Amino acid sequence: MSDVLNQYMHTIAAMVSLAILVAIYFAFKYQINLWWLSFWYSLPIIGKMARISKDTTRYAKDKAWTNAERTLCDDYNQYIKYIGPTELHKRLVYLAKTNDLGRTPLPVWLVFVLGLLVIAEGLGFSYLLGTWMATEGSENTRMLLMFAIVLVLCVILLFVTHSAGHQLYRTNLINRCKQEWEELRQPGELFKSTNIMLNGDQSVDDKQAEYTQCVNRVGTSGSYVMVIVAAVVIAVIAVTSTWMRVKHLENEQIQETTQGTSIQSMPSASTGNPFASGNLPLPQDVLKPQIDADQKAKQDSGKAIHDEGMAAFLMLAFIFVVTQIVGIAAGYKWGFAGKESNAAYAGTHGFSTYDDYQAYYAPVIRVAQAKLQSLQQRLRGVNVSLELKKSFDDYLDEVRQPRVGTPVYAPSHTVPVVTSDSNAPITVEQALSSIDSMGDDKEAAKKYILALDAPLKDSVIHALKERKVRKEEEQRSAAQELQSRELDELF
Repeated sequence: MSDVLNQYMHTIAAMVSLAILVAIYFAFKYQINLWWLSFWYSLPIIGKMARISKDTTRYAKDKAWTNAERTLCDDYNQYIKYIGPTELHKRLVYLAKTNDLGRTPLPVWLVFVLGLLVIAEGLGFSYLLGTWMATEGSENTRMLLMFAIVLVLCVILLFVTHSAGHQLYRTNLINRCKQEWEELRQPGELFKSTNIMLNGDQSVDDKQAEYTQCVNRVGTSGSYVMVIVAAVVIAVIAVTSTWMRVKHLENEQIQETTQGTSIQSMPSASTGNPFASGNLPLPQDVLKPQIDADQKAKQDSGKAIHDEGMAAFLMLAFIFVVTQIVGIAAGYKWGFAGKESNAAYAGTHGFSTYDDYQAYYAPVIRVAQAKLQSLQQRLRGVNVSLELKKSFDDYLDEVRQPRVGTPVYAPSHTVPVVTSDSNAPITVEQALSSIDSMGDDKEAAKKYILALDAPLKDSVIHALKERKVRKEEEQRSAAQELQSRELDELF
């Protein structure tokens, strides 16, 4: 096995290096792609800026821009997925109610480390399997089969262990919610409302218990199927690989014993016997103690090698099992239980405050603005009469503008909306005032609310619900006070 590894060391090193590069790329994909875009724009002569800076024609939909400016802004805008503070808060609420707030997806570097551990542990076992799958094949065929088996084992074990860990976490979360519900002896069913999606109103179940809010987004049915499957797969591979290694060692010892067996009746000079130099054989009584001693030494040596090999094989099996437990623990610690928690986390980029979220995109905006200014200077060099006053911030504002007559959300802590008939932003309080001015015309109020931008519409609906609850509480208090006065009059 060592000779084979030495022979293919360069190939193995190249594959490991390629795997490391791929892991690094996926771990820093956003930064690498952004850097490559900026590098491609900065290249002289063949760079993209050098090519588009020759195009001074105006943009067809807005003459204030040139086609070159819009091309540059479009390229950088794909790295800016902006959402407003209300939408960010909505996603954070979803994560909090699913108990996924603070959790992250499985890191790419951890997948790479787990893959390396599986590959390193499975090389010897895969070589044995490859030998039996190609008993009459060449060494190259066996090596090819070995790498194929290692790849299959790596993919299967990573999938099975991660799925088992994820299912274990989700099922334990559901069981904990059911346990809390049973301990409080609440009437009705645990799942009190329909599935609440990420794009829905996250406040509809605020008055329900936390465990109900959780199962509304996670689900009520759990399972340990993948956990059982993972345990069976790990046990089968560990036992089978250990058994094959033991039998392989026994086979090698038998072959060594068979090949090393010789007729002991004619001692050679190498035995150290001073009477062996003669041509006459020695009596068996004289040779028997030496023969017995040699056989005893061989048996002891074989037993020691066998015991040492068994200890090594048990340690390899233990390492394999622990490696898979680490994979299950990774699936338990990382990942999300909510049905749409992945999408919610992707929108927040892992930030819990809007200031941090904005700061994440600030460097990209600065780079894009610097490239845009450099492009505008080149365009003026081609056509001095060009008026280029637009900035990248202007572009970001324009791509978020509404269609005519449709209210639009603008990023702000006051959740403003810009309408087609006025440039003044309106707040939730102003929207509620407009609804109150409609009086009893419920249809007009509904149409007004439905025409609002999604984040503002959710805030207005939530405010109306709170106001209705307060009004009902005031009415109950007034009724109780009236009954108390009537009782006082009776007595």
